Amino acid sequence: MAEQISQEGMHNQSYQYMIETIVPSDRRSNVYEFWRTDTVLRDRCKFIAGMYQAYVDDPTSENYFTALVADYLLEGMYFYNGFIFFYNLASRMLMPGSADIFKMINRDELSHVRLYQKMIPEAMQVFSHSKDRIYEMFDAAVQHECLWTNHIVGDNILGITESSTEQYTKYLANMRLRAIGLDPLYDETQYKKSPYAHLERFSDTKSEGHTKANFFEAQVTSYMMSSGVSGWDEI
Repeated sequence: MAEQISQEGMHNQSYQYMIETIVPSDRRSNVYEFWRTDTVLRDRCKFIAGMYQAYVDDPTSENYFTALVADYLLEGMYFYNGFIFFYNLASRMLMPGSADIFKMINRDELSHVRLYQKMIPEAMQVFSHSKDRIYEMFDAAVQHECLWTNHIVGDNILGITESSTEQYTKYLANMRLRAIGLDPLYDETQYKKSPYAHLERFSDTKSEGHTKANFFEAQVTSYMMSSGVSGWDEI
């Protein structure tokens, strides 16, 4: 948990660095205050924050368990369409440096997801809870995530559509539910595969080193060793 707190601090610095590098100074305050003026974003934030506030106001075991699930939704559902946006750009050699930053953040978030995948099944054995409530929370998170992504991206970026956003988000929800021992929420025949599987090599979170770059336009940040070359690991 201490490591997660440290990483989240670095993530905040990364986001701030990107905003201050990309967005002109006279427009930055609009970015930081966007949640106050955009109702879709505000509702999305309030959904998660409200579950934390419920525990603060009434620290029962049920509210504690709900807050744990909220953490899992935040770490496991809320960021990934944003990651996909930048990986999609990187696939066409647009903003590759930004994609590299998100690749590092993505790696950290997956470690956080793994933490809650261990904690929540244990918490199910200790705290009273409702599986129906978990499913309701997941479905609400999916709706918020789809609504927000379609609101901010929609069909306006090559390679991303409202349909692919829904498919990916529901695929992700099913995967996260299976990881904590619950049945998928959405029809697996329809949401069994990710529509963005071709972008996994840009995230490189599986350490397969398949990221490629044009040497004249970008730096190569990962390599796949030829099977015919040995001995370098020892060096």
